[in-house]
Amino acid sequence: MQVVPIPEENPPPPPRVLIADDDPRMLELIREVLQLSRWEVLEARSGEETLETLRRESAQGRPVDVLLLDILMPGMDGYEVISRVKSDPALSHTSILVTTALTSVSDKTMGLEMGADDYLTKPFDPRELLARIQVILRMRHTEQALRQRNRELAALNDISRTVTSSLDLDEVLVAAMNGIREILQVEAGSLVLIDEETGDLVFHKTLSPQQGWITGRTLRPGEGIVGYVAATGRPYLANDVTNDPLFLPEIDGESGFPVYALLCAPLIVRDRIIGAIELVNKLDGAFTEADLDLLQTMAGSVAVAVENAQLYTELADFAREVERSQAQLIQAEKMAAIGRLAASIAHEINNPLQAIHNSLHLAMMTQLPAEKQHQYLAMAQEEVERLIEIVQRMLDFYRPSKGGVVQTDVNQVLRNVLAIAGKRLQHGHIRVHTRLAKNLPPVSAVPDQLAQVFLNIVINAIEAMPEGGDLRAGTLLTEDGGWVLVAFRDSGPGLTPEQISNIFEPFYTTKPSGTGLGLAISYGIVERHGGTIEVSSQPGQGATFIVRLPVHPVQART
Repeated sequence: MQVVPIPEENPPPPPRVLIADDDPRMLELIREVLQLSRWEVLEARSGEETLETLRRESAQGRPVDVLLLDILMPGMDGYEVISRVKSDPALSHTSILVTTALTSVSDKTMGLEMGADDYLTKPFDPRELLARIQVILRMRHTEQALRQRNRELAALNDISRTVTSSLDLDEVLVAAMNGIREILQVEAGSLVLIDEETGDLVFHKTLSPQQGWITGRTLRPGEGIVGYVAATGRPYLANDVTNDPLFLPEIDGESGFPVYALLCAPLIVRDRIIGAIELVNKLDGAFTEADLDLLQTMAGSVAVAVENAQLYTELADFAREVERSQAQLIQAEKMAAIGRLAASIAHEINNPLQAIHNSLHLAMMTQLPAEKQHQYLAMAQEEVERLIEIVQRMLDFYRPSKGGVVQTDVNQVLRNVLAIAGKRLQHGHIRVHTRLAKNLPPVSAVPDQLAQVFLNIVINAIEAMPEGGDLRAGTLLTEDGGWVLVAFRDSGPGLTPEQISNIFEPFYTTKPSGTGLGLAISYGIVERHGGTIEVSSQPGQGATFIVRLPVHPVQART
């Protein structure tokens, strides 16, 4: 890091005045008056020469500040000069003071109407001439300051709009640093944020002329000027870093180019310091208090945008974590449902295995005729196919959902669930009555998640009827065609009003061995599909669960 003293600020150049008059004595008199004020004086003796001089000086980057213009000149008169100057954007910097010997009101005001800034009637007092020019220069300085302020305010609005239009932290930081560097015209800059876990300052965006964006460097609060600002929350201006006790070359500024001045402002949100912005080397001179005020204003907008982006990132991470946890919970409850069906499933698998074993044993008996052997092999093949179907059905239910929403036949899902629970229903002496609507339209759903909902309801019905009973399951399309209803009605003991009000709450269960998660998860699945799940019951009269699913496509949140 090369550190050099701040270059001395160049004094502003003296005003440049062009005298346009065809009277040599008047030219000499005005020139002497102006030169006493140490102003730079140019001369022209005709309208054509006046325009040529103005354009030449403007093209060379040294425009004329004030044109002292006589109206009565040979050839092109002063009015035509005014018209040409005001119509040429390259000459917009030049103010015009008309001098005229004409005394009528119309003659005096015509120049003003055409765009001149002021006029003097000949003969005039030299002191009045100086005073009029000084007024014009002050007005021009004020106008330039106002225009600059307007540009700064417009740029500030642009930065605020840009950094608040994105919730991506990297985009916010890049937009902020580019905008601030452009407004304040600095060579480089850094944006540091406080790491809440370690307390370190992390350079998230550092723009170096030679190296572009640099990130990842860290320092402790209090180290260097930027560390001081981030630790205290106080802005800092240093126009001569070589004599500044806080300046640390290895921390402040960027390597590879001379550093002589720094401007730094804290990023504060609700009285909490979250970082700082550090700017290096103003391109057009020294930093000013106005620059510091402007940087603090911009830092306020940037701080809010940074916090919003950080909060959004945290919220997005939390949402993804909730989604992962939810998926794990759904899968765990699937396994719990399988566990509750385990004995009947084992029995259902064991039967075809036993049949296969016996058929193969008989088919291998050599004394049997070939026709009988083929018969037993065919029986074994049928049982293998039956076993494949059972295992495939179980795998389809067990596999974690990939979140694929497809057009789903609700009747088929219900049939599959009743088939999976078939042995358990049979062993529990439960008679199943189904009534499936014909021509039922498909719904947009994740099939295995709907199957999980239906299976949870069926298992609860089985456990509610330990001595056996009736389970009625059916589907229906509402009259308006907008909803598919799936209803389950058991002949169990029913539910109390208190049980109904809590039945979908997580961990609420009326069974000693229940987890209390099955219906809660089912409720969430149906809700994410845009539907509802309801229960109606009275003690001693069984319970009815109704699942409502929208027919129109709904993007299920899985």
